[in-house]
Amino acid sequence: MNNGKAIRYAFRALQVAVIVVILGFAIYAVRKQWNNSSAKLEQIHPNWVWVAISGVIFLATYGVLLETWREVLRIWGSRLDFVNAARIWTVSNLGRYVPGKLWQIGAMGVMAQRAGVSPIAATGSSILNVVVNLVAGFVVVGALGWPLLDLPQIPGGRAFAIAFVLIAAVFLAALPRALPALVRALGRLTGRNLEIGAFPAMAIFVSVVGNLIAWVTYGAAFATFARGVIGITYGPLTAYIAVYALSYLVGYLVLFLPSGIGARELAMVALLPAANLADPAQAAVLAVTSRLWLTVLEIAPGALFLSSDALRRRPREQ
Repeated sequence: MNNGKAIRYAFRALQVAVIVVILGFAIYAVRKQWNNSSAKLEQIHPNWVWVAISGVIFLATYGVLLETWREVLRIWGSRLDFVNAARIWTVSNLGRYVPGKLWQIGAMGVMAQRAGVSPIAATGSSILNVVVNLVAGFVVVGALGWPLLDLPQIPGGRAFAIAFVLIAAVFLAALPRALPALVRALGRLTGRNLEIGAFPAMAIFVSVVGNLIAWVTYGAAFATFARGVIGITYGPLTAYIAVYALSYLVGYLVLFLPSGIGARELAMVALLPAANLADPAQAAVLAVTSRLWLTVLEIAPGALFLSSDALRRRPREQ
């Protein structure tokens, strides 16, 4: 066996090990949630039609984000067909179940380069996706979450929301200049050369629009899921969007928790009754069941692609 083949086999073994670790974290997370919530789950009788519709909306949102990413890559001078983009997107998303969440960025960049995307477009688009997704989420919360920000326990909430949306808008406008500096700083921290030059303004615009649409449709999926689980929805759709986005962002920003498990649920349990969308008992059920449903929807596509890749490679290696 020559050195080149040995390196390829070693790299493939490393990939398999990383995948096993990621899936292990995800399975552990689901089992822990199930064990902690089985008593609450016995009390509900879901309408599976509404639950299935919520799943369709959620997966359609994946489609929006995939097309947004493909368009960003095209603006950067690279192209990916939809199937390859879906494989990279869903498999790299499994990295959010590893504490730290930065695995997701690295995995997307590496997989995109292996699929023929230029290093600049692969690295730049993966970083852009995460930054814009977070900022767009907070913009959605500030724009649609007025009832939450008018709560008595948040003095000056409405003024804070206006200020936050204005600051976020300025930040988005400054992204073409700010992101290259952020990438250079990240390169110094990691010891890697991540110099990628200026971010195309049109790529940032497309990413912002796609992520804003995605946060709205994710919230719609959550509202539909709530209808399926507790039998009725309370309050406007905008409130569900704001609660879903804010609780998801809280979980995402707690970097040491895989996929924000625990932090997201605590935020949702507090926010749903505050927004008059559920009573405390219903909020607990929705927090747990939506986490289980979300975990399945996030894991299943990536796991299917991994299984398909393994089956396709096997005949050539035997």
